[in-house]
Amino acid sequence: MSLRLIEFAGLTVAFAAGAALTPGTISIDAGRTLVIFLGLVAASILPTITLLINSMTSSERSIQSIELLETELQRAMDALFLLFGSIIIGVGALITLTIEPASILNQIPYVSSQVLPRLGQAFVVVSAALVLWKIGQIPGILRRTLQLRYEGALEEAKRKIENNQLETKSLRQNFATNSEFGKVVSLQDLHNHDIR
Repeated sequence: MSLRLIEFAGLTVAFAAGAALTPGTISIDAGRTLVIFLGLVAASILPTITLLINSMTSSERSIQSIELLETELQRAMDALFLLFGSIIIGVGALITLTIEPASILNQIPYVSSQVLPRLGQAFVVVSAALVLWKIGQIPGILRRTLQLRYEGALEEAKRKIENNQLETKSLRQNFATNSEFGKVVSLQDLHNHDIR
């Protein structure tokens, strides 16, 4: 079974479970707790996005390394924005649960007392389930990005070492030493040579 199919099935079950809850189950207290939780998750997503955007530098990286990093960053941003969108939907559904329905809807049987509250609760449960399901991706995203940055830095360091070795060889050729340099000479011979 593919992961997408499992996610879809899980979200369908979460929607059905949320709709099956008795209206008013997600009360003001539970709603406050959910808003706090979703707000904390949202607060962690925005700095993570900033951190990921700042990790895209081209300093002496190969084209392949830059393309791999860009692909990984795109996937990370998509996952984080999906989380952020789910949080917005969940908070929006929580807000709609606290608002009184329009008076015209009160005239239709069961709409304002059963259908709308159950639908709102279903959206809250689905968004919370999606956030809980996907929240584990954030550490994985950061680890993959760190791994790509590590590989890029390693590649850059190796290239600098190779360039330094080539520069050292050319420097030695430019400042070649005399063939007599470092030759061991007896002090007696040197003294005799000076007297002549």
